[in-house]
Amino acid sequence: MKPTTFASVRAAVILALLLAMAGCAGLEGPEESGRPPKPPTAAQDPRFAEADAAWQAGRHEQSRNLYSLLMNQRGLPKDLKLLAVKRSALSALFMGDFKAAQPGLDAWRAADPAAAATWEWNYRYAQTLSGLGRDDQAREHLGRLISENRVPWLVQAEAAIDLFLRHAKGGDAAAGVRLLAEVHRRGTDPAAVAKMEEYLAKNLGSLPDPALAKCDALVSEANLDSFPYNLVALERARRAALTAADKRPWLRELADRLGRAGELADRTLPQRILNKGLEGLAASSLVPVAQIQAPPAGQTVAVLLPLGGQFREFGGKVVKGIQAGQAELSQAGTPVEVTVIDVTQPDWLTRLQNLPPDVTLVGGPMHRISLQELHSSGLVPGGRVYLMFMPTLGEALHEGADAWRFFSSPKDEIDALLNLSLGNFGIRHYGLLRPEDRYGQAMGELFALETARLGGQVTATGIYSPADATGWDVAVQQMLQQAEASGGFGAVFIPDDWNRSDGVLPYFFHNKVEDLLIMGPQLWTEALTRAAATKTSINIQNYRLAVCPGAWWSDNTAPAAQELVRRMRTEGQESPDFWVALGYDFIRMAAKLGPIPPNPAPGDVSTRLAQAAASMQWSMAPLSYDPSGQVHQSMFLFRPSVAGPVPLDPEGFRERLNTIRGRAGSASAPETESSYLAPREEQSGMETAPPGDGLSAPVDPSVSTTPRPPAAGVPPTYPAAPVYPAGQPVPAHQPATN
Repeated sequence: MKPTTFASVRAAVILALLLAMAGCAGLEGPEESGRPPKPPTAAQDPRFAEADAAWQAGRHEQSRNLYSLLMNQRGLPKDLKLLAVKRSALSALFMGDFKAAQPGLDAWRAADPAAAATWEWNYRYAQTLSGLGRDDQAREHLGRLISENRVPWLVQAEAAIDLFLRHAKGGDAAAGVRLLAEVHRRGTDPAAVAKMEEYLAKNLGSLPDPALAKCDALVSEANLDSFPYNLVALERARRAALTAADKRPWLRELADRLGRAGELADRTLPQRILNKGLEGLAASSLVPVAQIQAPPAGQTVAVLLPLGGQFREFGGKVVKGIQAGQAELSQAGTPVEVTVIDVTQPDWLTRLQNLPPDVTLVGGPMHRISLQELHSSGLVPGGRVYLMFMPTLGEALHEGADAWRFFSSPKDEIDALLNLSLGNFGIRHYGLLRPEDRYGQAMGELFALETARLGGQVTATGIYSPADATGWDVAVQQMLQQAEASGGFGAVFIPDDWNRSDGVLPYFFHNKVEDLLIMGPQLWTEALTRAAATKTSINIQNYRLAVCPGAWWSDNTAPAAQELVRRMRTEGQESPDFWVALGYDFIRMAAKLGPIPPNPAPGDVSTRLAQAAASMQWSMAPLSYDPSGQVHQSMFLFRPSVAGPVPLDPEGFRERLNTIRGRAGSASAPETESSYLAPREEQSGMETAPPGDGLSAPVDPSVSTTPRPPAAGVPPTYPAAPVYPAGQPVPAHQPATN
């Protein structure tokens, strides 16, 4: 990400923001970190541009001096420091200052230990030793690469070719040929072996005639088909045919023979050389010096985030995730630049409109009001692809045609809960206890629709006033009375924030109902995380049979999640949360999508998103896209504990439910089923949880959550960083369609 972008970026967004902004007045802005501003990056420091210009122009003394200064700059990002160290060393080598090149190469290896396993570093090191008059040490170094077998085989193959050339030019062609044959025989990857053959063929073309003649003297009819004698003979025939027309039939005959019977992994190589000579062949895996450049510019994407106001904490975390992803991508050689546009600034739409034409992918916005402004501006789609950090696009935009989403929805939460209760446990009758507000109504309607779609039924509904705790007991009693006449229910869904739910739930126990499966929204998961972090006590006895969904957990063993945690820890930053994971996954998803042409067909975009998402290693709960471009998130399931949310073991949880239900004297849920069933794949067409982990749930997305002031008498344990933007009012609810 460009440094200028992040210097002012203290905050940014997320979905929670989405739903949050309208109704989340209770969220407070984060305190200033007190950390010093980040040092300028290459985009800001003119010395980087000057050093790069000197490097590209071959002014090696100037580039060495500039990069030597830059690599000692305090706080320089790791990738830029590595670039400066590497180019300083190579500049010294290319200008012939071998005494400076050797410590420079050592510094490069110290800055990037993985470099010692690459051919580039080892080749330059051998070059330096030879330049210092220590040719024997250079040969020993190359020989160790082969004999100690500590580097990839293809690096050993390139070392063997280098040693062969040294032997051939030094008069010991036989030793060089034997070495090539030995390493070639050890190759097991046909593609890598084919590269070795191509590299040797190209290098033979530059071998002086006397040296090649000594190699050719080792060729006989008995070994003509064997490597490397076959390529030595082919090169001699090629040179002969260039000056003597009568030699061309022999070249054609030899190329045909080696293509059919030669000891080559690449049987097409002789014919390619016959038809086009050595042009187009590579001499090694090294990029020619003239083509060595700074990390490729790669693609550039834009992100629309609120960088000021009360949501800057969320925005700052998203930015940190993007930065972590950028660092990873740069190391992998696929850098992605990011332009962050602050939607709290009055000129943000103008900045968006003035983006270069090649910026065709835009992330965000995350806020309902920003989305409305964007739609009113007429810039959507405008030839670009928008991946919105929102749970729904509302009525204004059509998902999968005008824009796409990169976020989960309330439908994902509900489907996760139903996958467990209906799909795994066989519960078909449900109670719904919700607050009398827009969020409660939206989530309640969606829950009833999804339950019916999957073969279940809401048999009793209770509605309570969020602000009047005195009526909560009555609401629970009335719902239980409904259940008596309608067949009962084995699970209850309470779509409310943790504070009020914690006050409503005890009324079930007060009315002697103690074995219900209690299901809460994602807001519970975030509140539990906050409570654990602040060591706020909760009445865990009320939640022995409770479950709630979430999109992130720090102990996730998925490689991407662990890599994100490692990177944040290495940089001395706080442990990542969902907001950080959102930015991290977004930028890596952008890299997988690659450059997108202007004005792409919506169907092509949806296909591209589906393919990229399927091959992604996710740090948060995985996203997937269906053919219409609708996004779904397979959310994790958790159970409350004093240590925060704990990943759910479905089978163990089912046994706990049955144990409590079977206790003598224990009041039972008003449900007709006698026990919670083991998973049945044919049940309602519902997918069962994956064997073993039980954390993933089916997918489908649509709404969000809203933090509201706690009702009278309810302790103020407010969720500060919900995975869904707490506080944003849910627009008039429209059930998500599949």
